[in-house]
Amino acid sequence: MRKIRLAISVSHPIQHFVPFYRALAAHPEIELQVIYGAPIGLKPYFDAEMQTEIAWKMDMTGGYPHVFLEPDKADAEPSFFELNSPKMGGALKTFRPDAVIVYGYTQMNNLRALGWCTANRVPAMMIGDSELLQPRSGWKETARRLVLPRILARFSAYLSVGDHNAAFYRTFGAPADRIFRVPFTIDEDAYRGAAANREALRSERREALGIDADAYVALFVGKLSTRKRPGDLLDAVAQLAHRDGRKVHALFAGNGEELARVQTQALVEQIPASFAGFVNVDILPSLYAAADVLVHPSRADPHPLICSEAACIGLPMLLSDRIGAAGPTDIARPGDNAEIFPVGDIDRIATLLGALADDRARHDAMAARSRAIFDQCDMAASVTGVLDALARIGVRT
Repeated sequence: MRKIRLAISVSHPIQHFVPFYRALAAHPEIELQVIYGAPIGLKPYFDAEMQTEIAWKMDMTGGYPHVFLEPDKADAEPSFFELNSPKMGGALKTFRPDAVIVYGYTQMNNLRALGWCTANRVPAMMIGDSELLQPRSGWKETARRLVLPRILARFSAYLSVGDHNAAFYRTFGAPADRIFRVPFTIDEDAYRGAAANREALRSERREALGIDADAYVALFVGKLSTRKRPGDLLDAVAQLAHRDGRKVHALFAGNGEELARVQTQALVEQIPASFAGFVNVDILPSLYAAADVLVHPSRADPHPLICSEAACIGLPMLLSDRIGAAGPTDIARPGDNAEIFPVGDIDRIATLLGALADDRARHDAMAARSRAIFDQCDMAASVTGVLDALARIGVRT
């Protein structure tokens, strides 16, 4: 049986996507080639928003075929012009793909890949996390509405990571019958393993962090930046502790410009909170296991993978209305395994958090739904979505 030759154009190895590439490479109907712009992230680097040097503790390149267009640009930024290699066309010509998955339109390499596909009549499929939730200035929105329909029209299919992403595609002209759900993936083996061993990990991690066994723990994961608004969770926990005496504890996993401020506030105001700092991928699943609920107050986050990680472990989610991972068929489903609050509404966060802490039956029902929903949005669903898209555009074995 002849395999489908599938190429992927993407900026650099990203910890969340690598398991997806391995799964595609392992599929008996696919011959894969990942074309990276540069080896960004393979050696330790400083993340400005996280304010931390990051060295990922996982194999980022094993288990799937790949090439780097610019192997000497490990220190490059994944910006529009910096990842702009004339080698893209040659790499695609050498591999001779039947179809190409392109990660968005915000880097020249990906536009080069799209141009090559157009010139050679090879179908291109777009994947990304763009959405319509974030307010934009008038001229930017005008430019977007003029340019994007022309770019999207050159794709043969659109791989949607969620409901808001699908709405983005439709808004800019993608036909509904060419949009296929391909959920963003996580390190599924690690998180399913943590879910299976949750009680032991929960006790171990809480003891290490000095968190009471009976505390209701609200977890924040990510960069402690003004964009992510970690202080909103701390203020909500303070409100619950000082006003109602509820035993709710905030747990922050991450670093950034806001860390010192929220640490000082927690100390001065005696707010129940723990700060784990930057947590690498090998330890992070145990932090979810130690928690009861994920709270994500960010003012801008297109489709954060922390929602998938939380769902796999079995956490309910409280998300701001600027989080693009919420929707009726997405990983966070309002009124089901998630509740939504207006960004910056600390009173509403406190109300939702207090209600969950007080209603164990409701908490347990939402937790069970998170696990069930994750099973609908897992790696198998992602691979199936790609195969369905290939079949729709006429690419078959």
